[in-house]
Amino acid sequence: MSQALESKTGVDGPVTVIKNYAVPAAEADYFVEVYRENARMLTTHPGFIRSRLHRALADGPEEARFVHIADWSSGTALDKATADPAWRASLHQMFTDPGLHITSEPAAYRIAVELNPS
Repeated sequence: MSQALESKTGVDGPVTVIKNYAVPAAEADYFVEVYRENARMLTTHPGFIRSRLHRALADGPEEARFVHIADWSSGTALDKATADPAWRASLHQMFTDPGLHITSEPAAYRIAVELNPS
C-alpha cells in the first residue's frame, strides 16, 4: 500500500488528485470495477467535486494505463476524506488483491496555470 495516497496536503484551497496506474492488460476490466467501488466511497465526503478515470487510447500488448483525476474543494477536505477508515481498508484491499498487480504514482496538485477560450 506504499503506492497509495497518503494525503496530508495542508492546503486550504482547491486541489486536484492525479494518479497514474498501470496494470497488466488482462486485469484492466477488473481494475476498473475495483477502482470504481473504491472511488465511490469518497463521493459522499464534503468537498468532493468529481472524479474521472481515463484509460490510454492505445494500451501496450502487456500493460493497460490509466489516469485518475479528482477535484476537491480543498486539500483539507481531501485529507479528511482519505482518513476515512472504511476507504483506507478498501484501498488496502485493492492494492493487496492477488488478482490485481497495480503500480501507481499518486500526488495532489494545485493549479499553476489555467487557460480558457479567448
